[in-house]
Amino acid sequence: MIGVIVWSSADREKAVIWCEDHAALAYLQGRENLTNPANWPQPGDLVELDSEMAGQLRHARRVALISEREYAHLPDLLRTSTPAEPGLRLVASNPAVETRCRSHDDAEPQVAVAG
Repeated sequence: MIGVIVWSSADREKAVIWCEDHAALAYLQGRENLTNPANWPQPGDLVELDSEMAGQLRHARRVALISEREYAHLPDLLRTSTPAEPGLRLVASNPAVETRCRSHDDAEPQVAVAG
């Protein structure tokens, strides 16, 4: 499957991937899930990946970089989209998760989306 990195933290070895099937976002955690562990993906990078469901989370496995910064504008586009022209829309929310995230300064995104 093909995806685009929409959020990334090399220090924490975590990333969020928007996949071509427009299903749940895929979460990448740890360099062991990269085909080239020396090169951590950045927002806008086009990647190829396998995915695996674990509970209700979709995990990215065997992530390979296809093109660096191919879609560098995408994270900003998604952040600035308006309700009249949504890039993504919230389809589910968990108040317990939202409360927990607000209590942590470094919380990563916790949303479910539909295309």
